[in-house]
Amino acid sequence: MSQDKIEGSDILIEFLEVAFNHVLFFRNLYPKEIFRQKKIYSTTVFISEHPELNEYIKNVLCTIRELVKEDKNSVRSINLVFYNKRKQPVEKFVFDLAKLQNSAEKDPYYLRTEEALRTVCLKLSMCEAYLKPLPEDSSFSIEIQTYETAHIALNENPCCEHFPWIIDEDALEMTQKNLLPLKTVTTDCLNLQMYVIEDESSKEID
Repeated sequence: MSQDKIEGSDILIEFLEVAFNHVLFFRNLYPKEIFRQKKIYSTTVFISEHPELNEYIKNVLCTIRELVKEDKNSVRSINLVFYNKRKQPVEKFVFDLAKLQNSAEKDPYYLRTEEALRTVCLKLSMCEAYLKPLPEDSSFSIEIQTYETAHIALNENPCCEHFPWIIDEDALEMTQKNLLPLKTVTTDCLNLQMYVIEDESSKEID
């Protein structure tokens, strides 16, 4: 990473794009053929080349960028949620965001941050060894946990007007939760805790 004009939000957005793609690849939701290999954080990751999927991820990242631009503390967590064919949540990758900072005094070239994010990517690539396979006909969505004031500001933001978000007040919860800790990232510019919540019983429903 270059040290020129990089903010914590830039690092977060870049990492989330990599993480979303990496998880989707290793959880086998899409054919492997739609992904290409890319080198980032000095490791190999997998990035989608599917136009519709890329457009969805792009809009999500744009929304997150606009939220943290207004207030770095407006996003509590970002969740990548998988559902079975009955639309019940069966697996949730949680990116629990503590804070974003612009300070890089102790890590001017972001070497510690890059090392931490490389470790996260390696953890994500091994998650299928600890999680049950997703059921057939699974789907996914990305949730942003934020505050009501942030949601109002988002609806008034012209950068996000073509991708309206809704408040999911009737979201189903997992009934039998297993927690898999992945990694805590604590650097000068990013403080992030990652874990997976799995509901094995809902994965087994026909």
